[in-house]
Amino acid sequence: MHQRLLLRLMPLLLAGLVAGCGMFDDIFTVGVDVEVEEPQPTSTPADPDVAENTEEPEDPGAETSAEPPPPATPLPAAYEALDAESHPNAKTLASEIAQTLTTYEVGETLEEVTARVASGEQRERLAEAVASLHHPGGWSRGEVVYPQFGGLTADSTSVMVVLAQTFGEPGADGPRTEVRVLDVRLRLQDDAWVFDEIASAGGEPADRPDDLPPEAVAVLDDPRIELPDSARWDIHRGAVEPELLALMTRMADATGDLGVVVLESGHPYNVYGTDRVSDHMRGRAVDFYRIGGEMVIEGRFSETSVTYQAVQAIYDDASEPVIGSPWALDAFGGRSFTDAVHLDHIHMAIRPPREPDVAPEEGAPVDEDATDETESATDD
Repeated sequence: MHQRLLLRLMPLLLAGLVAGCGMFDDIFTVGVDVEVEEPQPTSTPADPDVAENTEEPEDPGAETSAEPPPPATPLPAAYEALDAESHPNAKTLASEIAQTLTTYEVGETLEEVTARVASGEQRERLAEAVASLHHPGGWSRGEVVYPQFGGLTADSTSVMVVLAQTFGEPGADGPRTEVRVLDVRLRLQDDAWVFDEIASAGGEPADRPDDLPPEAVAVLDDPRIELPDSARWDIHRGAVEPELLALMTRMADATGDLGVVVLESGHPYNVYGTDRVSDHMRGRAVDFYRIGGEMVIEGRFSETSVTYQAVQAIYDDASEPVIGSPWALDAFGGRSFTDAVHLDHIHMAIRPPREPDVAPEEGAPVDEDATDETESATDD
């Protein structure tokens, strides 16, 4: 996966430097989406205002550095939502925010970068949330891989933006690339999407241990399974159930390549809009935005698509996983469900461990966490 990303990013590392980040100095607001049942052209946000320039004036008396300029890197192209998206405005805005926070020049401070997105106390909270994305003394470029919904209500949304951040600094051996999952939260204000907060910056790096279980090794080393670094770090930390990892390998065997969005890091802690803990936080669920070479959002219109065949293959697996997708194979209330959130990805979750068949004592409390979570069509 890293090789494919580096090949995609190589032109960024060889081209001439394009000074400044003026392309991102926008007020982050865009019109509300209306869900569509057929593919629609991508909506274009209204012309935004230009944010106030927060750079400090140069001090003519300050000492100048004799260090050469940083490696030349152009600004990344803005993400364009696919025509098949149900809510292109929300995804476009979330992607622009993620790119803005990961695209800056040598010498730009975290305060300057976050001021392009928010102000006041909101900016202070944002700076705390994305501190791991800022590399003092260095430059950075962000390129969106795919923005997937993590939740959607009548007045708010979570967009999990998979983003490749390439960064470096003067005098360093070369740039590095990390692929993170940013949980970007938006809300409706006067019938327009506006930025609310960054709920997650994709976790912290974790080195790969030497004693990983074989199921983890198989997934990490499988070229058919594209993993963001946020997901790799989850596996390194032992946060993912081996049974789920084994199921991922079986899915790659059945369907071909898999494009993973998220395991745990970067996903909302609760099932969005509820107080129930998501299966992702228990290491029991994974989301795919691409499967068998096809984008899920583009395969959702046909029951002859690669995506539909993959959902059927997952449903038929002997482990009887829970599946969220564009289709409900066993009608509502079964272990295959659909809703507005699951049009752009396949959610696959293993069942919770089954307890021995021992009758509970009379009057004993019920363990709510052990109940079948397929009762909700938004269980992701």
